Amino acid sequence: MQPTLRNLGSMVQAFRLERGLTQVQLAEAVQPPTNRTAIAHLEQARRVPEPEALRAICIFLGLPRSYWEMFLDADHRKVSAFEVVLAELVGAAISLESLDGAAAATAHDHILSLLTRDLTVDQTFDTFRSLLVYYGVPPASRAFFDRYFDADSFRTAQAFRNAVTRYQSDAIRIFSTFNRAYVSLATTESLEPLLAPLQPRDDAHYRQRTEWTQIEEIPEERLADLGYIAAERIRQESAERTALSNFLRELATQVSSDGPTALGLTGDKKRRKMDSLLRKFDPGSRHSLFSPLFLPDADQLERKADQIGPKADADLERIGETQRVGQQNLARYLAADHLDVYVATSMRFDADFVSVNRFATALFTHDDVRPLKLRYFNPTQSWIDDRVAKGLVEALMLRRASMTIYMAQKEDTFGKDSEASVALGQGKPVIVYVPKLLVPEVDVDTETLGRIPKEQLEREIRAEGTQEDQDFDETIDQEALHGRLLSIRLGRAQGAALARAVQRHWADFDLYGEAVRVEGSDERATYRAWLDSVVKNGQLAAPLPAIGERVISILVATALRFERRARIFREVHPLALQVILSSGVLNGILVARSVDSCAHLMRALIRNELELELVIDDFNYRLVEKSTGSTVRVISQHLLLRNAFSTFYSGFPATSN
Repeated sequence: MQPTLRNLGSMVQAFRLERGLTQVQLAEAVQPPTNRTAIAHLEQARRVPEPEALRAICIFLGLPRSYWEMFLDADHRKVSAFEVVLAELVGAAISLESLDGAAAATAHDHILSLLTRDLTVDQTFDTFRSLLVYYGVPPASRAFFDRYFDADSFRTAQAFRNAVTRYQSDAIRIFSTFNRAYVSLATTESLEPLLAPLQPRDDAHYRQRTEWTQIEEIPEERLADLGYIAAERIRQESAERTALSNFLRELATQVSSDGPTALGLTGDKKRRKMDSLLRKFDPGSRHSLFSPLFLPDADQLERKADQIGPKADADLERIGETQRVGQQNLARYLAADHLDVYVATSMRFDADFVSVNRFATALFTHDDVRPLKLRYFNPTQSWIDDRVAKGLVEALMLRRASMTIYMAQKEDTFGKDSEASVALGQGKPVIVYVPKLLVPEVDVDTETLGRIPKEQLEREIRAEGTQEDQDFDETIDQEALHGRLLSIRLGRAQGAALARAVQRHWADFDLYGEAVRVEGSDERATYRAWLDSVVKNGQLAAPLPAIGERVISILVATALRFERRARIFREVHPLALQVILSSGVLNGILVARSVDSCAHLMRALIRNELELELVIDDFNYRLVEKSTGSTVRVISQHLLLRNAFSTFYSGFPATSN
């Protein structure tokens, strides 16, 4: 077996595993100690450790000197480092081990000549091109070389790596594997057509459009009307709605006097009938009347009775008029000259309508977006009675739109996830907007605080907290510390500041729905009454101390939930990466935490000017959007997976060793 870096890495891994050691344990056991990354990169044949570390590793494991001693030589290390980067350039394992000794020695001299001699650009190109013959790699065209390399690109291993990284940053955006990219890009003298998708785009044709003012805006206070079926059907259901409303009011009275056990006084037959009506008129209700989790308080039942009960003629006329406007808006959406953006949402509760509409309004009137005169589908301004037709409308809007914005809410649905996946699979960008808690009066921005290292969180809690906050159990994780700091700072908020926070966030955080977190029916009623005063009446009065504590705990709990969701979307959510069906390229989502961020991303996407950087870890090459840390493209380092993508998507089998 010829002593190549790949063979050496395989031997180190085999000897380590035979001893039952992890990479960390081996790194700590050798003298002098090294780090896990050095072991990992050696085993993956990605980098030779420094001579002292390599000697320590190999002697500790008992590897024969013939496998590693030559890697202590400076020239041999240069050649090995060059081969590692060359393999990344061509996207396949490369080796000289199949050559005879004389040819391999000649190749080594050729590499050292490229790395150590002072060559002109033309000489560098000719030397590099002929060197590829030794490895059986297709020679690079001059156009390819001139785009990514120059005479200085081979003076050091790092310079060569920097040049290859520039190439990979382009290739990963267009191709499913680097091997496919090299075969396509390096063998043509006309790069422009292949690299056209990377060029910035002029947005002048957006700005030259006519203003899109066709959508008749439905006021926020009337959006809930769109959650009803047709007004005429509501009129026809008056008797059933009256029966259910009366039942809920009677139950509220009984719960007030006898507590939650009052539901048991209702006969099974009536409960079944009322349960059926409740599902019919309130499909978003969380629990059946037969569920042991159905523990409503009197105030909640009264509010539900008001919502479900028969509507006065004036209410029906208003609902009908709102729905008529929604239908007209739908017609305008369907006939729009363009459709640039689809907003994917779940709207099950009244708060959802408000949350979505506020976000869409703020986004598309933003200074970065408004001049582009985008056409966008805002589902809170559209209505159709037929649920099948509604699904068809959304499918059509999704197909027409150039990008999708996925609004992450407390509860998401299969439909919304499917829409995002379909858009990604079509190769379209998807921005996931995840709300955050922002209370500037007390320096609360949950996205910013969530990025603070654990040690800094501990310092700030000690400085701002109580005596009990001076010592930390080692088992307390970062999220718990984040939550504690939020609680401390929100606890300093004056009544007006807390009320303003609620006005900003009640819809996104579904604070009415969070009443279930408040213990005691009287406290829940007081909590809802204070919300009414802030949300519906615009008052900025401080809540009672006990209610204020509940509000803070709900804000913190919900905010942390959104922080978890943002991390999941960025890192592990199944739809975070989808294969573009036409090319095999992995398309990733962009995670935005504010309207400003979302607007910046939208404009950058339209202009094709995202700020991207290539990040290489032990498993993948990832192209990351800098401002959000979102992964937008991925190529795996798993050899079989790369081969499979090459075979089934690229049409060009990967080069194998």
